[in-house]
Amino acid sequence: MTEKTKRPVTGEGLRELFGGAADFVAREVDAGGHRLLCCFLDGLTSGGDIADFVLRPLARAPDAPDEAALLARALAGGVWNAVAERADDLDAAAEKLVNGFCAVVFPALGAAAVFEVKTPVKRGPEPPMVENTVKGAKDSFSETVRLNTSLVRRHLRTPSLRFAQSSVGRRSGTNVTVAWIEGLTDPALVARLRARLDEIDVDGLLTPASVEEYLTGSRKTAFPLLQYTERTDKFCRALLEGRAGVLVDGLPMGWLLPVNVGRLMESPEDLGRGYVAASCLRVIRYAALLVSLLLPGLYLCIAAFNQEMLPTPLLLAIIESKKSVPFPTVFEVLGLLLSFEILQEAGVQLPRSIGQTVSIIGGLVVGTAAVEAKLVSPAALIAVAAAGVCGYALPERDFADAVRVWRFSLAALSAVAGLIGLTAGVLALVIHLSGLESCGRPYLAPFSDASAGGAVLRRRLVTEKFRDRALRPLDRRKQR
Repeated sequence: MTEKTKRPVTGEGLRELFGGAADFVAREVDAGGHRLLCCFLDGLTSGGDIADFVLRPLARAPDAPDEAALLARALAGGVWNAVAERADDLDAAAEKLVNGFCAVVFPALGAAAVFEVKTPVKRGPEPPMVENTVKGAKDSFSETVRLNTSLVRRHLRTPSLRFAQSSVGRRSGTNVTVAWIEGLTDPALVARLRARLDEIDVDGLLTPASVEEYLTGSRKTAFPLLQYTERTDKFCRALLEGRAGVLVDGLPMGWLLPVNVGRLMESPEDLGRGYVAASCLRVIRYAALLVSLLLPGLYLCIAAFNQEMLPTPLLLAIIESKKSVPFPTVFEVLGLLLSFEILQEAGVQLPRSIGQTVSIIGGLVVGTAAVEAKLVSPAALIAVAAAGVCGYALPERDFADAVRVWRFSLAALSAVAGLIGLTAGVLALVIHLSGLESCGRPYLAPFSDASAGGAVLRRRLVTEKFRDRALRPLDRRKQR
């Protein structure tokens, strides 16, 4: 790849580069006996800061023998600005402009002095909207990456905290920041993550899906290979474990790598409860995972193929409820699963108030009316509804979405081959999960480690002396 030719910084070059954009402003100023050009993007910069901390000092600057001396004086403190840099390339100056800088062009030098004059933050930290918290921190990430890094600094007041920033996207120029703790996080993990960012060559990196696919290599799986969170305390706790984090400008969330099934089943609220209560709730959560994944398929197997597995009173009750239902059990269950997914998607796409109304009408009115009209049996409705409700007990929505996909697949296999199909589907799922990796770490951890006893339970904090060795931290001990 040939090196890009540098172009001098000129007012005409900047005007041509931005193509007469309405928010591009260029104003000539007198400074030290020379005629300069001040350029900035209205909306990204503060006009008051430009006037007070850039234009006013330039207007009061004493005469300089040439532009080189004036530029050196401005960068040395002649302009009252915390961040002052020199740009000798037109593309570099344009990149500074789109990141909230103003550029003072020195025509005779073909260079510019750039000063940071970003507009103040429009939306500050707010309580998490998705990951509800009872006893945890109430601040969450916002759309401004620099505000997000400051929030992380407030939780982790250590000089070992590192942030590496890069620009991704030929046209979007999205600022992506990698966060880790020096001397704790595996350097190979950080190097691998930064190399992956350098390999991304796209027009824009603006959506969460694009971030996740490009960072993980877009593997053909429904399961998430990295974890997202909007909670700053959860993000910082993961950094202390030896994991790496990613913050993207414009997206109010952070991503954590590596990830596995054990971490996806953990809730931040587990550390807000006693270890006994948290362990019991974790057991319930794993039971909900199994019920959500297997119940529709298991009901199909028993009701359609292996009725002898049911107790006689229960079997008679199911037969009685299906007497007037015109559809076979297979169409009942698969139709209810499809209807449940449609209702859930409708609730997500509509505004919050309308979405809740649609969910109530669809779940209660339509479901009850279908049973009363003898279109579906009550037992099938209960099985599908119980599986759907158990899916809401999973703390990670991406993981819950993957369970929804496999729940439908296992139900379809059960409809075709009964218990044999369900067993084959479960084996395929285990094989698929065992073949997944996140940044070189096994996805089924900690269950893939035979020595990880009691992985489901939340251990007492005072007994957790060491960090997870699967993360390969440089410092395994976290307390004495």
